[in-house]
Amino acid sequence: MRAVAVLSVVVVHVSLFGGALEGALVSRALAHLNIGVTVFFLISGFLLYRPFIAHRAAGPPAPQVLDYVKRRLLRILPAYWLVLTVLVILPGQTGVVDGEWIRQFGLFHTVPLPSDDSSCVSAILDCGLAQTWSLAVEMTFYALLPLYVVAAARLARGRSVAAWMRAELLLLGALAVVSVVGYFFVLGAGTQSWVGGTAFAYLLWFGLGMAFAVLSVGLGDRPLPLPLRLLARRPGVPWLVAIFLYLALSLWLPITPFLAERGDLFVAHLTFGLIAALLMLPAVFGDDLGGLPRRLLAHPWVAWVGLISYGIFLWHYAIALQLGAGGSELGFGPLLLATLGLTIPIAAASYYLVERPILRLKYRSLRDLLGTGGGPSPSPPRADQPRLGHDPS
Repeated sequence: MRAVAVLSVVVVHVSLFGGALEGALVSRALAHLNIGVTVFFLISGFLLYRPFIAHRAAGPPAPQVLDYVKRRLLRILPAYWLVLTVLVILPGQTGVVDGEWIRQFGLFHTVPLPSDDSSCVSAILDCGLAQTWSLAVEMTFYALLPLYVVAAARLARGRSVAAWMRAELLLLGALAVVSVVGYFFVLGAGTQSWVGGTAFAYLLWFGLGMAFAVLSVGLGDRPLPLPLRLLARRPGVPWLVAIFLYLALSLWLPITPFLAERGDLFVAHLTFGLIAALLMLPAVFGDDLGGLPRRLLAHPWVAWVGLISYGIFLWHYAIALQLGAGGSELGFGPLLLATLGLTIPIAAASYYLVERPILRLKYRSLRDLLGTGGGPSPSPPRADQPRLGHDPS
């Protein structure tokens, strides 16, 4: 699913820099592939929340909060610092802008602060690595998740698995409603509202992924509810519905998403969440039943692109921007091939030389990393072992 998400993001940026957004049907279909961000947020909600609740249905114990924080920082910051440093060093590249070193290296450059006049907040396209606005949103979600875990644990205390599952789904639904109403009708989405740089604006999307985590843990090995069972047995159906909804939405929305009215943004927000959920259904439920979507997602090349997807996400924007500068003379197709041809090897090098060695530290305690530990560190799980108790993201 990360491969689906990251390739969608690459295509929409190449479309922007390659002059493909000119009103035709295909252009409209390309213009709204920023839905890849929605898929990323659902994945984060699912993968990050599930380890905290797996123990409620006889799963592995929840991670400690400090371990969770350490793993999040190791996963996100080193590769991000690498690309940002390279863009600062290389002449003519989009690196740190307006001297905002601390905010950009801290990855909170698009998170609004009191009395904020940052160019990264007021106009994201003026900011280096503009696509990393979503990483800043993710960072706020990482910070809020432990607080939600504490509240949800109180809600689940003393309840049966079925009762806990129903109560938490209602809680997630209520938070999604508060988020959507607050963002679009109280704080004013599309008017540079401060909340747009935080997870609050996207609780619907994160919450859908968390709801999938609740259902997958709560249902366990029990039979799926009838609607989920029917969709799991026919995984092509949710994908076909998702594609239909996406094409219909693309025809209805303005071709330039950034200029859409609040009503358009509201409909897109809700529909994007539904489309992303439909795309993820075959990956989360009934994975032993086969079907074309699951065969596609399990293909080794697709899985490998997903493995290095973070590097693709970080590097593609600067590469596409540079190749498409000055009027996009390459055109959309050649620019897309050139962007992927340069980005994928760089992302692979980032993963194998930087990310993977650093990620091995996720399974060492903070005391061991600081040289004060007294015992052996736990080993990372083997490839054939379930990883949900560890932090699969």
